[in-house]
Amino acid sequence: MTAGGDQFADAGYDAQYIAARFVALLGAAAVQTGAAAAGYAIDGRVPAVALLPDAASQVADALALASELQAAVAPWGGGTQMSIGYPLARLDVVLSLEHFTGLTLATPDAEVVAIQAGTTLAEANAALAPYGRFLPLDGPLPQRATVGGRLSTGTLGLRRARYGNPRDLLENLHIARSSGMLLYTGGIRNRSMQHHALGYDLNNVFVGALGTLGVVLQARLRTIPLPESEATVIAAFAEPAAIWDLLDDLAAVEFQPVASVACSAGTLGAERGLTTAQADEIEPGAHPLLLVRLAGTPLDVRRQALTVRSLMMKYGAAHPLLLHGAAMLPAWQALDDVPATIDLLPTEAVIKVAALPSELGTVVEAARAMSAEHGLRLCWLADTLTGLLWLRINGEAAGDTFSASLIGLQDALARRWRNAIVLGCASELRRRLPLWGADPQALELLRAVKGKLDPSGILNPGRFGGK
Repeated sequence: MTAGGDQFADAGYDAQYIAARFVALLGAAAVQTGAAAAGYAIDGRVPAVALLPDAASQVADALALASELQAAVAPWGGGTQMSIGYPLARLDVVLSLEHFTGLTLATPDAEVVAIQAGTTLAEANAALAPYGRFLPLDGPLPQRATVGGRLSTGTLGLRRARYGNPRDLLENLHIARSSGMLLYTGGIRNRSMQHHALGYDLNNVFVGALGTLGVVLQARLRTIPLPESEATVIAAFAEPAAIWDLLDDLAAVEFQPVASVACSAGTLGAERGLTTAQADEIEPGAHPLLLVRLAGTPLDVRRQALTVRSLMMKYGAAHPLLLHGAAMLPAWQALDDVPATIDLLPTEAVIKVAALPSELGTVVEAARAMSAEHGLRLCWLADTLTGLLWLRINGEAAGDTFSASLIGLQDALARRWRNAIVLGCASELRRRLPLWGADPQALELLRAVKGKLDPSGILNPGRFGGK
């Protein structure tokens, strides 16, 4: 690992001086160095100090000091998505939000809650369950991933078609700017007046900005009622083509599934989302699968499940599997974890492609053909309602061979489907790839906005490319 603090020396400081300044500001208990700071390494780079503040004022003071010292700061939630974007140009300080936990009811029925940014998704939903509510910020590793991290990355889950994007749930954010200023974004309470106002909706600006514009401290979010009943129908098919044909009929039914996901053979299996008995019944290691998630009253769910099962059998599924309630949740969590980018191997990468739902079959077949051509193993996961496709790629050979293969695959996908984003791979590879696809929309605008909101340029510098 590379030790941090080199740029401090360039500025006339050393790491001990910087640590002493932060200890004087925050107290020794909130400042970690050496081996303790190594636990917050990013792409093999160890920060000179890791800060663990426990109040918004401490975060603001720490950022103001970092700006004074021109120390590069990386916000840290659960540490599960730190490989998204280009490798950091500099890293001096990691600012952990692990002490920012818990939620407060903004309305008595928990329809709106204020959640501290360091609260994990699992903790948030456990707290909301007694009120019959939940927060659909789906995605990988909910036991570790935090609310602040989900919003900062703008992660899209598999129930997006029913519940929307993270921005759709957000009323306002409490943000710490690199200058040390604390601010609240606007939100739903003044949306009726937005057509009279000039400027950006700051909720939209900060969500998905990868911590480059400010540090999310708290989010005020709208929650969703827990469904009265849920079920999932799972079926295996001989070839993916049967799934794409079936989806035309599924789109014509009178109800909207909560989620509809197709995945490659081997994505699910015994001890990977399914029990041994369930895996024996549908043989997920040998066939691509279609999973349709349903919600409503028990009677509605039963009717929907019968309709979906009939469609599946029409297109060649022999024994569709029906899972109810808690029995279906491990399979959905295993699917949510497919795009996880933490602890990727040197010959492993994750790519997200956005296409029209009607194009998914074409994208999958193209990805399969290109992967075979480049000697890559492919696992794919498709949200059939929104057109998002995640590709998890493994190579047999390391080094330049895998690098050339991945670059060739990503380039081919980006040329045809311009929104082909590399979510994660080895840091050396990320420096060489067009991570955001071909001509990514609004990237230059985002860099310009960073110059306004983070004029000192200390927050995750280089994450979107450039400085």
